Amino acid sequence: MGATQSGAVGAWASAFLVGGSLMLTPMPNGAAHAAEAPQVPRADEAAVDPIATHLERGQAYLAKGEYAKAVLEFEQVLRFDNLPPDLRQQAEIYAQAAQGYARGERLSAFGYAETGGGYYRENETRSSRAVGETARDWFWKARVGGGLSYILGDDLTLDGTLDYRYRYYDDNERRDDSDLRWNGTLTQSLAAGSQSIGVRGRASYRGDPGYRQDYGLFVNRAFQIDADNRITVEGEIRRRDYPGELSERSRDTGEVWLSWTRSLLDGRAAFTLTANAGREWATDDRPDGDADIYGVTADFGIDVNENLSLFFFGMWEHNGYHDEHESLNDDLIPVGSYSRSDDLYELEAGLTWTFAPGWSLRPSVLWVRDESNTLWGNYSSTEFLVTVRRSF
Repeated sequence: MGATQSGAVGAWASAFLVGGSLMLTPMPNGAAHAAEAPQVPRADEAAVDPIATHLERGQAYLAKGEYAKAVLEFEQVLRFDNLPPDLRQQAEIYAQAAQGYARGERLSAFGYAETGGGYYRENETRSSRAVGETARDWFWKARVGGGLSYILGDDLTLDGTLDYRYRYYDDNERRDDSDLRWNGTLTQSLAAGSQSIGVRGRASYRGDPGYRQDYGLFVNRAFQIDADNRITVEGEIRRRDYPGELSERSRDTGEVWLSWTRSLLDGRAAFTLTANAGREWATDDRPDGDADIYGVTADFGIDVNENLSLFFFGMWEHNGYHDEHESLNDDLIPVGSYSRSDDLYELEAGLTWTFAPGWSLRPSVLWVRDESNTLWGNYSSTEFLVTVRRSF
């Protein structure tokens, strides 16, 4: 890495650490104990107990069927990853921890197991036409995981989660997928929001070379504007290490997210809009060099009734690489020098049917598209999937 790149990395790291220390500086608390009708805390209230306040309010919203508002309240104390997409189940899982805390139990846990199957279809792109074939394959998947949460006192909560995913393809010539994700977070509850610091990572099987490893440090500041709206700012520095002959893809990344979550339809629906931007530093002489990244995602979920919910997800991200290449015999890029440019898209939609306490059925469809000005960087697929989940 040259002097310019080193200086850029240092600047990112310094800004990240300074921002993180500011975000995690204890802030004045000013919350009142929740009443039957939750309300925004008044600054002159003497009773200060943010954890109890948010947990009690979350349960009050849940009892009224305002699931999105309940989740917004609970998440000012607890941070559970990998929850089901429907709002009611999310609120009920958080409520179990809240009820335990009301009984004097500081430790809580949740878990889940999923299984299902589907059909994978690779769509035709410039890259697939160059190969001359596209993949079509049935698959089976399994997933298991859960988390622990411990309320330390002094408005602090420690959360940890594990999530393991496995996918078996019917095609014997195709490698199976295996993926373990982990997360540990320390959260301080505030009168109207929260702030967190944590570590997270992922081990992903890449075939014969072995496992790709991801790990990073993140900070998060959530501002609860009112009962229906939350603004969140998050930053992360992470490392991605590829094994064996894939090592040139390894990189460091600094990224920030700004998101807005709004409760809709009397708490029966929620919409989240997130913008992201960051920089990748190629640490092992990646042919395309460093990259600037930015994009936007949108999530929407609605509980149609007590047993049926719908969810939608959309993502676009641009990756602009820095190093130039010479173009030869490419029908898209004129002969000469150019830099790689990719646009990534994802669309997902599905429904969740809760057919028994703790049991749900989730059919979904996922469409992925990678557009690139390089011949081999183009990809597209469509997946149809049906999953049964047991929460406990």
